[in-house]
Amino acid sequence: MKILTKTTLLVSLLAIGLGTAFASTTDELMLTVGGLTATITDNGGCAGTGCTGLVGDVQPSAGATEVLGTIGGWTIVAVVGTTFSPIDVPEGLGLVALTATCAALSPCTADPLDVLYSDIGFSPANPAFESGFSATIGGTGSASQSAYYSNSNTLFAETNQIGTTLGPITSTSLGLTTSGGVGSVAPYSLTLEETFADTSAGAVSFQTGGNVSSVPEPGAVILFGTVLALCSSKLRRRRAS
Repeated sequence: MKILTKTTLLVSLLAIGLGTAFASTTDELMLTVGGLTATITDNGGCAGTGCTGLVGDVQPSAGATEVLGTIGGWTIVAVVGTTFSPIDVPEGLGLVALTATCAALSPCTADPLDVLYSDIGFSPANPAFESGFSATIGGTGSASQSAYYSNSNTLFAETNQIGTTLGPITSTSLGLTTSGGVGSVAPYSLTLEETFADTSAGAVSFQTGGNVSSVPEPGAVILFGTVLALCSSKLRRRRAS
């Protein structure tokens, strides 16, 4: 059991390390509420009519963009996007959102919060994609996620939807998944879109996590298995000695 745990940890660290090493700074976060829009660039500023109450990017790492503050009556505790471009296996984009609406009788009921996270330059072309989404909601509200890829390789391009929209989730879901989207041509862009709605004009909180990745080629699966076997063998020899 200890060997399995250590091996899994090593492989996970390897995947994270590879993603971080190649992380780009071309990723952007976009928040929209009603007629307000705010676009936050990685290690850059905020542009748009909704920037007045927001602070971003507060995450100094390349390949990660974080924003907090208020927009259109919504209080943003933290919204964090992470990109591993040009790598998209085991993950291309990740998006974590911790949000809370304003007090009761807020305008949040009429104007949902829409969060988009996108990056470009993903490669190589892959046969299919998959995305996942989970959420915990306190109060009366809903959350959903859609994922897209685009051969135009432009930010926020929703050219080809991957599978179907996940949600809306109205309480707690520990994992929804969808797959689809055949025909990517490198380089291409990936986009995650999460939508949050307050359906009762009362206080509501959201904790969500989503991701999008390519379904690996059989060769990549074999390579992953080889790495896993090598790590396991090395740990066994170390334990025996």
